[in-house]
Formats: sequence, structure tokens, C-alpha cells
Amino acid sequence: MKVIYGALIFIGVLATAHTVAAQAPQTAPWMQLIIVHVEPSMVDEYTAVQRDYAARVKKAVNPGRTVSRVEVGDTGQFLITSPVQNLAAFDAAARQNDPELTALNIKMAKYVTNQHSYVIRAIPEIDNPLPTNQAPALIIFDVARVFPGREQDYMNIMKSDFLPHFNKANFYHVNGAVTFGGESGFVHIFYVNNFAALDAGSPVVKALGPAGALAVTAKFAGIVSSSEQWIARVLPELSYAAVTRPATAP
Repeated sequence: MKVIYGALIFIGVLATAHTVAAQAPQTAPWMQLIIVHVEPSMVDEYTAVQRDYAARVKKAVNPGRTVSRVEVGDTGQFLITSPVQNLAAFDAAARQNDPELTALNIKMAKYVTNQHSYVIRAIPEIDNPLPTNQAPALIIFDVARVFPGREQDYMNIMKSDFLPHFNKANFYHVNGAVTFGGESGFVHIFYVNNFAALDAGSPVVKALGPAGALAVTAKFAGIVSSSEQWIARVLPELSYAAVTRPATAP
């Protein structure tokens, strides 16, 4: 049961987020998650180049991105998420010819020790997305790897036994299935206002009690093979909203 509790331990400490009346954004069918490991002594240099990169990209058409740095886990790890409207977007990115961006990418590569990219299929039917007028300070990433053939079993448990309690508590999250780039599994992204919110307790435990929550968690035995969880702080200066038409000069 060690693996199972590792996969879901963060669920036992999450707190309820504040509710606001706002329309949820349209979920893109895909998401790209890039995990970047930076040489610890070069984090400041890497961040400076990323700041220049963001300043350049957000002036043109782009899908938008959120950049965060891990604070609980490998603190030299950066997580970059971008919505993807279709897989053909990767063809367009490969054809891009921008000398300035190329130079910045080459400069950033000097500080990177490892980088991994995932393409994730969105699962909007189980999401409770963040309202458009909220910007969380922290993101909890959970990457759960699932034994081949047990994907639907995992989904059934999350859909019926776990996520509904978070939805009732107005806790915002998005979810996806790893499709390209890694082992079979799922990525869950939970939005948190601050670390203090983690002290309030789990919606699952509050709804079912400790024994009930433990019984539900035990259902993941033989389904989840391993997992990783990180708490990352969003870096607004490195993130930017999507631009869907050419930016015009003021």
C-alpha cells in the first residue's frame, strides 16, 4: 500500500479554495507539460533568460503558458504548461524561424541538466477549472502512473469517489491523461492560494471520515504503480496569456 498512499497523500491535506462567481474558461483538448531541471547554481540565470523569452513571445500570436517553480520537491525543477488546440500546432512550432527565440533557447540550454515533455489529453468532464478572474499562487501537480489496462478503473475511482468531494468544496482542478511522452498515467493539477490553505484538511476526509477515506484510497491497490507530487509557485513574470491574433502597436 506504500505506492497507493504516495499517489494520493496530497489529497489528504488539501484545503478548500474560495469560490467566486465567474465563467470557467474553455478547456483546450490537449496540454503540453514540460518539466525542466536546472543546474541549482544557475537558477537565477535561467530565470533571467526565461523572462526575456516571455517578453518576446507574448508580443506575437501564442497559445499562452504558465511557468512555475517547484518549492516542495526538486527546487531546481520548473514546470511549464501550455494549452494545445490540436496536434498540428506542433508542426507549426517546428517550422517557426525566429532568430531571437532560437538564440534565447540556445542560451537557456546551457543551464538545463534535463528536460522532458509530455502531451496530455484533457478530461474536461471531471474538471472543476479555475475561474478566469483568479490567479493562484501555488499549483499542486500529481503525476500518477497506472498499470496498463487499468486506466478506466483509475478514472472510475477518481470520478466517483474522490473528485466529487473536491467539487462540492469548490476546490479547483484540471485533469488529463498522459498520451505521449511517458508511461500510461494521469496528471492532476490543483490550484491553491497559499500554504496556509493546506492546514484546513481534506474534503474527502471531511465527507467520509478517516476510515471512509482510507477505504476509498485502498481501491487504488493494483491500479497505481507509482506517483510523484510537487508543490510549485507560479511565476507571473515568466507566464503569459494567449494571443490569438497579431499584437498591434499601442
